[in-house]
Amino acid sequence: MKASQQESMAGHGPTSQDRAMMEKTIHEARRAIDAGKAGVAALLLWHEEIVALGHNQYVETGDLTAHGEMVVVRSAATFLSALSAEEKTHLTLYVTLEPCFMCLSAISLVGIKRVVYAALAGDANAEEQIARGLTAKQLNPLLTRGQL
Repeated sequence: MKASQQESMAGHGPTSQDRAMMEKTIHEARRAIDAGKAGVAALLLWHEEIVALGHNQYVETGDLTAHGEMVVVRSAATFLSALSAEEKTHLTLYVTLEPCFMCLSAISLVGIKRVVYAALAGDANAEEQIARGLTAKQLNPLLTRGQL
């Protein structure tokens, strides 16, 4: 494990890799917004390899479970199934919005141990919020103006 990853995992803030991957995730969210969709995107990274990148697809599919995280996990299903538990420790999921309980359950089930997200869900109840901060309602205008 790189020193920057150890530092981030110890709670010392995001690494330069975290910043770069979140920028790619935010770019995908901007593309979704430009297409009239919610600005929620996810990126799955293994070591330094982007395994999957996607955004919410529930509007076009009619599948209410097609959150960005679920789209990415489904896209990477074969890859994830082939990894050992040890190999899965090198996975990081980047998301523009705090994952909901459904997505967190799926993330846990497939063995992703590290999740980095940019904003809290504004409609989350007190039990779902783990910190106070930027909400999706505040985030989307910043994404569309290119301020993030």
